[in-house]
Amino acid sequence: MRIVFFILFSIICTSVFSQITVTGKVTLAGETEGAIGVNILLKGSTSVGTITDIDGTYSITVPNAQSILEYSFIGYLNKEVVVGVQTIIDITLEENASQLEEIVVTGYTNQKRSNISGSVATLNSKDISEKPILRVEQALQGQTAGVQVAQNSGSPGSALSVRVRGVGTINNSDPLYIVDGVPVEGLDFLNPHDVESINVLKDAASAAIYGSRGANGVVLVTTKGGKKNQEGKITYDGYYGLQRAGRLLDLLTASEYATLQNEAHIAAGKTPPAEFANPSVLGRGTDWQEAIFETAPIMSHQLQFTGGGASSAHTLSANYFSQDGIVGGPKANFQRATVRLNSSYDLKSWLTLGNNLGFTWLKRNGLSENNEYNSPLIRAFNMDPVTPVRKANGTFAYSNYTDTDIANPVNAIQQTYNTWTSNRLVGNVFGNVNLGKGFSFRSTVSLDVTFAVQRTFNPRFDLSNIPSISEAPSAEKIWSTV
Repeated sequence: MRIVFFILFSIICTSVFSQITVTGKVTLAGETEGAIGVNILLKGSTSVGTITDIDGTYSITVPNAQSILEYSFIGYLNKEVVVGVQTIIDITLEENASQLEEIVVTGYTNQKRSNISGSVATLNSKDISEKPILRVEQALQGQTAGVQVAQNSGSPGSALSVRVRGVGTINNSDPLYIVDGVPVEGLDFLNPHDVESINVLKDAASAAIYGSRGANGVVLVTTKGGKKNQEGKITYDGYYGLQRAGRLLDLLTASEYATLQNEAHIAAGKTPPAEFANPSVLGRGTDWQEAIFETAPIMSHQLQFTGGGASSAHTLSANYFSQDGIVGGPKANFQRATVRLNSSYDLKSWLTLGNNLGFTWLKRNGLSENNEYNSPLIRAFNMDPVTPVRKANGTFAYSNYTDTDIANPVNAIQQTYNTWTSNRLVGNVFGNVNLGKGFSFRSTVSLDVTFAVQRTFNPRFDLSNIPSISEAPSAEKIWSTV
């Protein structure tokens, strides 16, 4: 027993005395005062770390001399130091020149990030192209601090809600969208593969030149253009995938539903329905979620031509995107075809002419959504599992047990004919005169034209099949047939 106790005591002492407490001070290059809020983390650990205090000093305990400390601070290069026999480690962090030299669009001009005092967030084409997204706004999700992006509906092509630092104004809190210098309403027409960069101006100082229109923030989008003295290049980018609901809700089976109906009738002093006399024979019944959810394809095909000469640069791209809904399939389909031509030509050493033109064709089939009464999901969640999807004769069945607002969701989807088609041309033609070093004059003519049409069709149907009795719920009928 004494031997065991001695061994345990030796292990504990060895562990305690092998730990090293490191203290020190962190400063930034070119400064003498300590840096506040520098992160110090034990490499390979997510639980051992600290930050510098108001004087830039810190204290951290590491397990052994082989430990490596990581020092990080926004705008500065990370630094790693092996502890070894050191108990005092003073560090100076160097500026991250690549970030400070990054060019950021801030309205009428391009500036180096090091010269910007306002709050600006930037996404480049690499950040955007890595995700199979439908709308440009989706690229901002989780990528920019202070910007909240929420999807209003799961239906393909549905609008997204973008809020820059919360709700700024009443009625409409959407930010101002600028695409290649053209103010636009929404970004649904824009192909994410055509985007070179996105800059979000989040504070009043950054968005000041836009006046009251920039009160909710400004999202500046720059599309891709060719480069001078670039060899002609053809690029294809495409993907095809399948979508499916990852998890369905656990709803009642037909047997469980019948049991609850019997208990409810007895509790209310009523006679239970005769058809529910033996709930166990009903089995699982109809899973209405499985009835409306399906595997939906999604695809994108992008073809791009880029090139440039000694005095010219151009990019021509074409894209086709299609996505079916996991609810409704083709009834919730979204299609988009885009063509974009960006070019610039140096006619003289002091004169440049160019254009940024994009044409978009959209077609969207829409189902009822965000409605507490007649959307497919609400009906599927509330429809009883005893009712089948179809009757024995192949026609759609209706429920005798649910409220009249709860119709057969499969029938509701099949009887929906709602298509929105639009043709939109957005772009500009510009001329730029170089008047001297750091001084130029630019004139731009822009346009944003949309031709759209919505087609809806309400078929005549009555699920009762007996117009004179018309026992089907009102939600199951649109004009009784004669």
